[in-house]
This record gives sequence, C-alpha cells and structure tokens, in this order.
Amino acid sequence: MKTKTNQNRIKKIGSIISHLLNVPVLTGLLLLFFYLDLPAATLHRTSGFLWSLVLLSLVPLSSTLFYLPGKTTDHEKVLHRQRMASFIIMMISYPIGWLVLVLTNSPAIFITTAINYTCITLGLIILNLVLKYKASGHAAGVAGPISAMIYLFGLAAAPLLALLPIISWARVRAKGHNFLQTVVGSVLSFAITVLIFWISGYQPFNGLLK
Repeated sequence: MKTKTNQNRIKKIGSIISHLLNVPVLTGLLLLFFYLDLPAATLHRTSGFLWSLVLLSLVPLSSTLFYLPGKTTDHEKVLHRQRMASFIIMMISYPIGWLVLVLTNSPAIFITTAINYTCITLGLIILNLVLKYKASGHAAGVAGPISAMIYLFGLAAAPLLALLPIISWARVRAKGHNFLQTVVGSVLSFAITVLIFWISGYQPFNGLLK
C-alpha cells in the first residue's frame, strides 16, 4: 500500500512539472525575451510581439480548458481529449499566426518562430497520428525554445538544457511516455528548429541579427 502511495505521489509530481513546463507558457517567455532583445527602434516590434503572444501562446494555452472533466470523468479520456484539442488548436493557431505576422510586417524573429512552431506541430502530427509512434509533445515543446536559444545565443543559453532531463523524467513518471519517446520528441524539435532558423537566414550564435 505504501509503495503504491509513493508511486501515485511521484506520478502527481511528474504531472505537475509537465504542466509547469507548458508549451504555450514557455513560448510566451521565449517571445518576451525576443521582444526585449530586439532594438527599441525595430519596426513593428511591439505589435509583432503582441500578435505572436496571442496566436502562438495565449490561444494555444486555451487548450488547458479541456482538462476540465465536464461530462467525461475518466481521467485518461480527459487527458486524451486535451492532447487532441491541443494539437488541433496549435495546428490552426500557428499557421494563422504565421500569416498575420507576415501581413503585418512583423520582425523576422517572430515570423520565424511561428514557422518553426507550425513545422514542429506538423512533425508531431505525422509521428503521432499518422505513424502512431507517440513521440512526446511536452518534450518537443520544451526542446523547441531551448534549441532556438542555443542556436541564436550559443553557450550563454546552454544552462537551459537542464530542462530536458527534467521534462523527460516528468513525462515518464506521469506515465505519459517512456524515455525513448521523450528523446524522439526532443530530437525532432531540435532538428526542425535548427533547420528553420538556418533556412530563415539566422547564423548560429549570432543573436537576432540576420
């Protein structure tokens, strides 16, 4: 009985950490960092940030409302419903964000971030829904901002790597994924991020300059 209680406690801790390292929340922090790092005279700096914040962070964050049980009280069904809602909302909101940012002549870093998140989500959909692999979206969501920061700022952002084993441990303990699935999610996100930022003209370790 005591062992089962400890297992439930660890599972709950894993779930809490997973929620704290929420993809939309980390996205919002990444966008805020970009906004503060851009020169104040950058054209459409504030409007680009606000559009990005709404469409890449706040709208996807609304998927957390699907954690509310409603008529469904089965915990696993609630989790599945939230994950599906999250994918659907992100797959709609990210491309719209990309389009809006382009049409409003927002700074390139916000447009590139929207493209990157769209491609990462598409990659996860292909792996999880088409290939039925179940790569970790949480791990991918944490790896995306970390990869962008390290690609742009190098060793100064390296301490952020500590978040990867934390989210991996949390997802395994929360019984959401096994270790390999968290690694696959992280590697997918890292590879797409590096590719998108490189194609977009950003040089490694050169900050937000193109």
